[in-house]
Amino acid sequence: MNYYTYFSKQARKPSGLFGRFFMKKLFEKGNMELNSHVYETLAFGKNDNILEIGFGPGLFMKKIADSLTDGFIEGVDFSETMVNIAKKRNRSHIKTGKVKIQSGDFNNVSYAANSFERVFTVNTIYFWQNPSETASKIFEILKPGGKVVVGYHSKEDMENSPLNKDVFKYYATEDVEELFTNANFKDVKTITKKIADKSCYCCIATK
Repeated sequence: MNYYTYFSKQARKPSGLFGRFFMKKLFEKGNMELNSHVYETLAFGKNDNILEIGFGPGLFMKKIADSLTDGFIEGVDFSETMVNIAKKRNRSHIKTGKVKIQSGDFNNVSYAANSFERVFTVNTIYFWQNPSETASKIFEILKPGGKVVVGYHSKEDMENSPLNKDVFKYYATEDVEELFTNANFKDVKTITKKIADKSCYCCIATK
């Protein structure tokens, strides 16, 4: 396995010492601008119930939990390495019930219908094994009027990165919008933010 393939697989599902140290730091620094864009787009309320799909080291989750009063944020991630890091980072919020962390694949974890005001994810859409199923499940668990926000980088930027295309699936904005339109979402749109020489995208849609 060459380095680019190994790195791509670690980006999808961090593991071992490489995941615990290198990928943790990379996610914390590399996702900073996109996380900020998603945070602004979420426009969540302090009493909202929120779900993050693929929370990585849990930094974004903690930022949201710090802002909540009677609301809470749940997270699901299938990397045990990231789950352990996120639990340590959010242990005080976990004790108070403001944060709940689950290990597993989102499509296989059970959530009650109409549970969340917001569902969001950052840099995970490239790895969705069944995008239509994932989008439909997000629709099901959102409350009426709830919103999903998906943060990702442009297809052009991703294609110019040294990543394994068998691990990553790249999306144009129209592809993501079509995915959520077909899942019965309304008001589907993309908000673009240019940072340095790269485009950060947020697809936002309403149930």
